Amino acid sequence: MRTSARRTSRVLALVLGAVTSLTALSGMASADDMDAPYARAAAKVASDGTVLASKNVASVTRGTGTSAAGVYCVQVSDPNVSDDLDDAAIVATLNNYRGEITAIGAPHGYCGNATDTITVVTSNSSGTPADRPFTVAVL
Repeated sequence: MRTSARRTSRVLALVLGAVTSLTALSGMASADDMDAPYARAAAKVASDGTVLASKNVASVTRGTGTSAAGVYCVQVSDPNVSDDLDDAAIVATLNNYRGEITAIGAPHGYCGNATDTITVVTSNSSGTPADRPFTVAVL
């Protein structure tokens, strides 16, 4: 009986160790895991404004100055980047959709004229404002 108790304890310890190791190694995907080594800030955003992955981005919200579809406010978290948005090279692209996208680095009314925020406006291929998934980066 004593031998089976030790064996059970060892097996239990091994199983718990394996489960703990797998959890630590696999981890949970977070919005701060974007692989963008040459971007100073970047975000991959779903059409509803959910941040799928990011680097140096504090949040993405819907535009406050309008109720129109397709307006997003991307707040940059790194002051070294956000202080330079007016003069930065900002690129944006739609993800798996045809349409149009505009990224504005200067303060804009749609996003409360915030100086640390990129205003992103998306539309469908006819030019009508529409919610679209996108990626934006500050180089």
